[in-house]
Amino acid sequence: MNKLTNLLFLCCVLIPIHAQTSQRLSTDRNAYRAADQIVKQQVEFKDPGSSGRNLTWDFSMLQALNEEYKLDYFIPDSLQMNRLCGMEHNTRYYYLQQADSLWAVGFENSTTFMEYIIPELKLKFPYAYSDTLFSQFEGKGQYCNRLNLAVKGYTRIIADAEGELKLPQSESVKKALRVRTIRHYTETGKDSIEMTLDTYAWYAEGIRYPVFESVKTTLSKKGDRKDEVGESMKDSTVFATSFYYPPEKQLEQVQTDPIAPTPPDAATGAASVFTEASWQPNPVVDNMNITYKLTRQAVIWFSVSNNAGIPLCQTSPSNQSEGFNSTTIPMGGLITGVYTLNVHVDDMMMKMNVVKK
Repeated sequence: MNKLTNLLFLCCVLIPIHAQTSQRLSTDRNAYRAADQIVKQQVEFKDPGSSGRNLTWDFSMLQALNEEYKLDYFIPDSLQMNRLCGMEHNTRYYYLQQADSLWAVGFENSTTFMEYIIPELKLKFPYAYSDTLFSQFEGKGQYCNRLNLAVKGYTRIIADAEGELKLPQSESVKKALRVRTIRHYTETGKDSIEMTLDTYAWYAEGIRYPVFESVKTTLSKKGDRKDEVGESMKDSTVFATSFYYPPEKQLEQVQTDPIAPTPPDAATGAASVFTEASWQPNPVVDNMNITYKLTRQAVIWFSVSNNAGIPLCQTSPSNQSEGFNSTTIPMGGLITGVYTLNVHVDDMMMKMNVVKK
């Protein structure tokens, strides 16, 4: 990933058309953040409808297919604090958050590893109705550690609609912004396939992640349609589904108020390993001293981030034994304010708020 910085500005075009809008996505309010844990519901596919303004989408009647579809964000490597991992459906998706942009840089699961030589642009902030993004991406990887894979394509993103979104349990989003992402790519391995992933995401004001998504994947085969070089192609849908992110659960699962403390997850995840913690003093002036008990051996490190989730300082990862341990975090160089203390336990994370005088 060392060449990414030189490539980021070569593969992105932003076309700002800032019409008067009811909502605008921003880094502070909508960037992905480590330690956020979301449970969304997979539901039957909902047709996204047309584009435009002052629309109404009625998704109030949903048939759930999977009510416990989990998505966890964490920092996988303390030496790359701007690199984030989203764990979803047994797959790790890697992102790079740099300045005002979010880039996809690869993914891996039990069978496939893919690293993008040219990263894929996912969002650029601020982002409002009619804004359009375009990027080309390219990656190389392996299947089952023996078959070489290559992927190459482009992504086009447009905030194409605004309106009212009706959700279950009488919930209604009056100022929903819809963002459409068209991802067209060719994957080459033993065979070559050409696919398009079409995603519609609805955002609500004050909610960090989408409240609804519709996703459809199509496969291009030789047929009736002509491609860019004149070869006959035919599209067939291979996958279509939707996801519902209940807004009230996002407010519980995702920290939106920097002053309100985030309770640890009792007896699950990082909280089942990192226990009996005490951090003093709080408020802190220079150094924060933390004592804690580990229920098993684990790799532990700490980071401090601001309200936007941007890491400001951190400790080095340490393989620590079961029992009581302690560490000191220097915070004297930070300005007065409220910060998030992230506790990293292996690949898990929990967080708590600290006040700097």
